[in-house]
Amino acid sequence: MFTDLATSVSRFLYRESLGLFLLRLVTGGIFLHHGIMKLGDMDKVVGMFSSMGLSAGVAWFIALLEVIGGAALIIGVATRLFGIIFAIQMFVAIFLTGGFAQGLGSQEFHLLLVAASLAVALIGSGRVSIFAMECENCGGMFCDGNVCVIEEEIPT
Repeated sequence: MFTDLATSVSRFLYRESLGLFLLRLVTGGIFLHHGIMKLGDMDKVVGMFSSMGLSAGVAWFIALLEVIGGAALIIGVATRLFGIIFAIQMFVAIFLTGGFAQGLGSQEFHLLLVAASLAVALIGSGRVSIFAMECENCGGMFCDGNVCVIEEEIPT
């Protein structure tokens, strides 16, 4: 009886595309929100970045990256690209804010965003997206319908 219930629940919850959409929605929403907050008070953000030895241009770049990239993750455009960029950004943020000198707890949020961003980069857009750039068969970019670019390049 328990195994039947567990199997039924498992089958009901088997929604890969929806799960990926929720991951993209939350991860993109966090970056979008933080980017909007940065743009709303750029003087403070530029001051914070300059205290870490970074220029005002970097502050503006990060703020715009978070807004554009966060929105792209939400709608499912260029998710692999923005996923890897956000993972790198969060790794840099970890080390710019002192690394793990105060323990793992001080960086939990950043680590969660690294993992979520890498997961999106590895999985791609999924079916619930405006423009899924990845081929469902091979994961390649811009394959032509059911014909994978990789299949065209490798003679059989």
